[in-house]
Amino acid sequence: MAALLLAAASLLLPGCSLAPDYIRPAAPVPSSLPPGDAGGGEDGAPAAGAAGLGLGVFYPEPRLRALVAAALAGNRDLRISYLTLLEARAQSDLARSERFPGAEAMASETVSGGRRRRTAESYSAELSLPGFDLDLFGRLRDMDRAAYEEYLASGEDWRAFRIALVSQVAESYLAWRLAAQKETASERALSSYRDSLAFIERRIVAGQADLLELEQARGQTEFAEARVAAMRADKAVALNSLNLLTGDLSPAGLPEPLDLSAWEPAGLAGEIPSSVLLARPDVLAAEHMLRASHYDIGAARAAFFPSISLTGVLGFMSAELSELFTPPSNRWNFTPAVSLPLFAGGRNRANLDLAEIRRDKAVASYEKAIQAAFREAADALAARAGIRGRLDASRRYLATQRRVLRLAENRYLGGASSYLEVLDAQRAVFEAEMDYLDARRAWLSNSVSLYAALGGGLDPAGLPGGIPAAPGRPPGDERKTPGEPAERRPGIPPPEAAD
Repeated sequence: MAALLLAAASLLLPGCSLAPDYIRPAAPVPSSLPPGDAGGGEDGAPAAGAAGLGLGVFYPEPRLRALVAAALAGNRDLRISYLTLLEARAQSDLARSERFPGAEAMASETVSGGRRRRTAESYSAELSLPGFDLDLFGRLRDMDRAAYEEYLASGEDWRAFRIALVSQVAESYLAWRLAAQKETASERALSSYRDSLAFIERRIVAGQADLLELEQARGQTEFAEARVAAMRADKAVALNSLNLLTGDLSPAGLPEPLDLSAWEPAGLAGEIPSSVLLARPDVLAAEHMLRASHYDIGAARAAFFPSISLTGVLGFMSAELSELFTPPSNRWNFTPAVSLPLFAGGRNRANLDLAEIRRDKAVASYEKAIQAAFREAADALAARAGIRGRLDASRRYLATQRRVLRLAENRYLGGASSYLEVLDAQRAVFEAEMDYLDARRAWLSNSVSLYAALGGGLDPAGLPGGIPAAPGRPPGDERKTPGEPAERRPGIPPPEAAD
């Protein structure tokens, strides 16, 4: 009984922790991201502040958002990543179970006798407490906390995978829409070239054109036919990639796709503080691993102190089953054991040195994660101005080449120039249209890069069923990380829940 009471008391009176106090390292980056072109696009799209960076801000196209939801619900790689998260939770459960004593109940009947002596019977029932270590110096507690922080890091890795999946779906969708619109533009150009070829053939019959003009028109038509075939192949490949990412090879019921020029992601208003990068899942994962390394130091320090192990049995034994649980038949034993490390060949010191080195390494990894996040965001913002300038210039250039084509056609019909001038103008219009579509795709792709670089911003409440939000901090931790969910994902209880 004493062993069981002492073990229960040990759960209510947790030992002190020898882990060093955790202080978040200062971010080794400027306080704000470098100013890029943070405004809206060519259509004057509204701008959003850093606090409003969500899925709808970067991806307002209805069909794309439907495809993102389908990918979050059906992507097999995401499902594997989620199962990996569950595996980490199970491992954290195993580490937590070491803090609690086990109990075993046993009952037995013994019959003995011989040829010349009477048969004897005895009965017993016992509740035993196997070897249980009192966590006086917080070793098991710190090991539990370290495993829990590693589990939270796995949750952030899973959230990073979701953001990467959203970006992949968006890039594949843009590739598909670009190929589809280039195919449409190529078919339109091919139709125009065929009309021109028929027009030249009629002028040949009327004696108003020569064979050179005819071959030039035919070559232009064959060139357009090759471009149409190439765009169809590109569209099929992009569509296959998109279907694989969404997990549905035959999607149905999706909104109609919009023209690349018909939708515009919102711009970014004002200065963007570097603190938004602390909400990136890779940065949060690095911080959780840093916190885990602090608890590893506490567990290594506790190895220098004595440990107390308890073993006890509480039960009953009697010769008659009816008298098994009467007071005279009870029995118990209690075996405490104390061990004090005297000499371990330097193993404990080496373990502590290793834990401290890993803590310093985790600090460097955390700082590197912040610097990498800063660079990705800065690069995306820096490229934004150039891409926007290219988009505006390519739109103006396309309008100019269309005017040149009309003038060239009028000059040719008036006999002021050869048909070669018309062919050159048609080719220039076609290339300008292709360049404008490429510029539109680059502008939208830049928003994809910004979405990932600024940490995503998926709203957990808007995710499909069956895919919970990433885990948060355990109750009792007053420090909140920017962008962290308000409520912790149900599942594994935090280490402090037993305190």
